Amino acid sequence: MKKTSSFLLLLLVVMMMASCSDKNSLQNYFIDHAEQVGFSSSTIPISILKQEGFQLTQKQEEALDAIDRVNVLLYRADANKKEEFATERNNIKGILKNEKYEDLMNLGRNGAIKYIGTDDAMDEIVIFLSDKQMGGFAVTRIIGDNMTFEKFMELYKLTEQGNMPLSLGNLSGFMTTK
Repeated sequence: MKKTSSFLLLLLVVMMMASCSDKNSLQNYFIDHAEQVGFSSSTIPISILKQEGFQLTQKQEEALDAIDRVNVLLYRADANKKEEFATERNNIKGILKNEKYEDLMNLGRNGAIKYIGTDDAMDEIVIFLSDKQMGGFAVTRIIGDNMTFEKFMELYKLTEQGNMPLSLGNLSGFMTTK
């Protein structure tokens, strides 16, 4: 009897853990789609963002230090796959509608910037850019500790001022290259 109750307790714990996992998460979407046709994924090492010879202010250095990793997922469909593009784009939008994602910036029809955490301690920032005419989108996950809006803006300014690999222009530019 004791073995049966121990087994049932273990089974209950396993079932609870399985039901708590978020199968419709952005992380799972990245994993499931990283190697599919039309998708391209990359993890950008923080060391690239701290290139030698690139002058950083103290605020920019602090902003970079708050980042653990950056994941990018790009999707570009050919002209014959407009339905597939719409489905995949809507899947991302559906994931980002989850209540755990807070709005940081609304980019209109072209995307959104959202975060997980609090205003003073963002654990993840998600940048979603989409271009319907070009049939593509980019999703960037910036994972870190205690990111703030101010630190994010420092990173944004940093990426837009130079030859940094992570800029909104570079992310949206993938759709125009053939």
